[in-house]
Amino acid sequence: MRRLGFLLLASLVSLGCRYRGLPEGFFVYPIEEGAVWYYEEDVPPDYPDSLPVPLDSIVVLKETLITVLDTADGDVIPVEVKAWRVRKQHESSYAGLITDTNTVFFHGSFIKEWLPTEGLFPDSVPYGDRTIYFTYTDDSVLVNWLPLYVRPGIEWKMTRSRGSIIIGEDTCALVLDVWAIARGYEDIEYDPTYDRFGGRKYYEKSIRVDYYIKGGICNLDVEITLLKIWWKSGVGPVKNVALTSSDSLVTYLVGFTR
Repeated sequence: MRRLGFLLLASLVSLGCRYRGLPEGFFVYPIEEGAVWYYEEDVPPDYPDSLPVPLDSIVVLKETLITVLDTADGDVIPVEVKAWRVRKQHESSYAGLITDTNTVFFHGSFIKEWLPTEGLFPDSVPYGDRTIYFTYTDDSVLVNWLPLYVRPGIEWKMTRSRGSIIIGEDTCALVLDVWAIARGYEDIEYDPTYDRFGGRKYYEKSIRVDYYIKGGICNLDVEITLLKIWWKSGVGPVKNVALTSSDSLVTYLVGFTR
């Protein structure tokens, strides 16, 4: 019965924003083969006019099946679930075009994704008057992006990664737990620099999720937010804020096609 319920849940999600009458807090992620999300980087006021504004994209390449481990009656069994191969492109003025191909799927009532560790987590973050440096052991990690039923105040483990942290003269091996918390609903507005996908964007009642680490690290008790995403049901992520060693990278959804 539990598995049947999950299959029904996934079927409703696949209908995307065309399905109406969902309960409050039920998140619709309209992923399907051929869907494309376009994101524009929010550049500073002094950004040179001679440079193009970076445009990122998420392209759903194809549907596929993957095997995940499920639990039924106390036993761990392999289960096939529908998944999507997704290409993510990020335009960087420093590193050029960065492209990853990942796998997105629904399982355990979560939107999940297999992602490369590099690029997901920062190499370093500022913390007070110090800089904390990270190295990672795992090449890829499984990420729990968002529950399919989400309310403000809900907290969950986003992922776990192994590696080391360097703070000053101290180097500490650790298992890095990244947590997520749904903060609340906000309306997101953005004026694109170019009208490639129309003018002003407005995404009403988008739920903000903070992804962070906390706890004792080396000799410090820290809590650091690594990433913030605003999710709009029926659309997907509409704003992203990623912490970097010197500043924050902010991107907004400027176009979505299906």
